[in-house]
Amino acid sequence: MQEFSSAAKWTYFNHASDSPLPARSARVLRERIGLLEDPRLEVPAREGYLARAQEYLGRLIGGLPEQIAFLTNIADATAVVVNGLAWNPGDEVIVVSGEFASFVYPWKTLERLGVVIRVVAKEGVATLFDDIEAAITPRTRVLAISHVEYLSGFKNDLAALGALCRENDVLFVVDASQSLGVIPIDAEVNGIDVLVAVGYKWLMSPHGISVLYVSPEAMEQIRPSSPGRYSVESGWQSADYGLDWFPDARRYQGGALNWLGVCALAESTGVLDEIGIDQVAAASRRICDGLIERIAGLPVRITSDLRDAHRSSILTFTFGLVDVDEEFVEYAAKAGVILGRRAYGIRFGAHFWNNETDLDRLVTVIREFSESHVGAGGSQ
Repeated sequence: MQEFSSAAKWTYFNHASDSPLPARSARVLRERIGLLEDPRLEVPAREGYLARAQEYLGRLIGGLPEQIAFLTNIADATAVVVNGLAWNPGDEVIVVSGEFASFVYPWKTLERLGVVIRVVAKEGVATLFDDIEAAITPRTRVLAISHVEYLSGFKNDLAALGALCRENDVLFVVDASQSLGVIPIDAEVNGIDVLVAVGYKWLMSPHGISVLYVSPEAMEQIRPSSPGRYSVESGWQSADYGLDWFPDARRYQGGALNWLGVCALAESTGVLDEIGIDQVAAASRRICDGLIERIAGLPVRITSDLRDAHRSSILTFTFGLVDVDEEFVEYAAKAGVILGRRAYGIRFGAHFWNNETDLDRLVTVIREFSESHVGAGGSQ
């Protein structure tokens, strides 16, 4: 695809870590940097990019655009909820083992207030709905969980979890960093109260920009805890310092935004909006299906959950030994195939712009590595 021509020389399957920028996002970054060098340049107003980013993300999330705010990372987006709720000793938050640390650390800080953090254990790579349901008590305030888990690509059932939270009056907080931009989400239908996501993975944007969605109902519970001039309607020009909060999610933004990140995010989400998230998801799924078919018979084992309801755009597979998996990732990179490695082995992440040629190249590298490493791990 022309938007990724600079990455075409590589076979890139590491979107679960970082995504290459589309050409249009790189162009707008150069434009904005040019403005920093020369403030006299005439470029489109940054507020226009902000409005477009909210519009595109509203469609990706399935929520109102005005309920979307921009922060810098998962930790500070999650901290909006952690620090914005009123807590009592004995209140409980449910998280799942194996979550990305930045999504868990903010909740852990509540232990100083006597809040109990309940960690639901996994069964292999799977997070079981029944175990989450069993963990809920009358003191449970929040369920904080990833839509797609970063270690194996296990996809949780948002509809079932959302219904569970509504039945028990529990705030439903979702980290969509490994799904937003490649898997359809409907926050309103699934009862998601808060959604957080970083920009640099499947949204194909730079580091330093994150997305925060807060439903209108959840805003009644979550007070702004780090306000700045972008949180209030009177803005920076008011000298009375009144806390006249914006009526939407802008109240959770503080001082100056990462405007470079906002502008790039508007362009990259514009790509996704043009294609359509259903088409993006289908293209990614075809490539994942192709990998499953092609590596059958090769000396590797898929470790992801392959049940359809729990499939995502991430697959993990292993040669059987950690050191062999690590060696393969290095070997593949030298051959121009970029992958990651996590707890369940080699991590493969396909976006809409990957194609059959990419798959063929990966399978060839697996076969060549296997043939040159007979006797190592799964190659025996």
